[in-house]
Amino acid sequence: MKTVKVFAPATIGNIGPGFDTLGLAIKGLGDTIEAKECPDNNVIIESIENADHDISKDPTKNTAGIAANEALSMMNVNKGVSLKIIKGLPSGSGLGSSAASAVAGAYATNLLYDNPLTKEELLQAAMAGEYSVSGGYFADNVAPAIYGGATLTRSLDPLQITHLGNISNLIIVLATPKVTILTRDSRQVIPENVAFSDCIHNLANTASITAAFCKNKYELLKDNLFDHIIEPRRAKLIPGFGEVKTAAMKAGAHGMTISGSGPTVFAITDSDSDALKIEKAMHKSFLKSNIECKTLITTSSETGVIKI
Repeated sequence: MKTVKVFAPATIGNIGPGFDTLGLAIKGLGDTIEAKECPDNNVIIESIENADHDISKDPTKNTAGIAANEALSMMNVNKGVSLKIIKGLPSGSGLGSSAASAVAGAYATNLLYDNPLTKEELLQAAMAGEYSVSGGYFADNVAPAIYGGATLTRSLDPLQITHLGNISNLIIVLATPKVTILTRDSRQVIPENVAFSDCIHNLANTASITAAFCKNKYELLKDNLFDHIIEPRRAKLIPGFGEVKTAAMKAGAHGMTISGSGPTVFAITDSDSDALKIEKAMHKSFLKSNIECKTLITTSSETGVIKI
């Protein structure tokens, strides 16, 4: 019986000011799925390993299962798929945990049946899975998990995604505090109205970040990782956020903000030595607020979901 194994990377949604539009795949973290053909038309979640909470094995309530079923429907095959999910990402971390599972589920199913789907179709299948947990259709995590590097969501209806590229000397310092924030909850603090000046600042910073990835120029990214609209609201959900950001910047970071809906935060630099100082400063600052956290120094991933 044919089997495949795939890996989908973690992602940073928004990249600061690019709310619901920018996303970035990162190295070192992600979800793995092993898939095999089933003779009937069913999607089966065979097992879920390494999960930090109870994840439903009901394929109609599981992001990978929903995405796999959507992929099967698109391919119009009269067979099913059995999935073994190995989680490498904590839930509610702001690192695209549900998106990684959804992308891996759709991609593995596509590979089983001779890879007929385009990346755009895989994106649609994965977004169906992501919708089940986020409560809305967003591509800022699923798109980079498929395309790799940074992506720009230009439109959801019709769905239009642009792959922006990568920044070769970008170093990312992640800090994930032991705090759970669900996407549904974090979206409730988003303001309905924003100041015109804040909108202008975010537009300028988002444009500069977009150009940075298109041109592979870190200089256009540094000092533009500032979000004047969403960060001030979501920061209140992360204990010690202000102190951690101050510590990171004093240690040499060229910006620090929230990854997706949080609570993971990330800082940027282009210096290996500064990255170590920033990591230490962020970890120490969270501990001062009596918050445990895990840290990782990494880079962006040029590739998205892959067969392993």
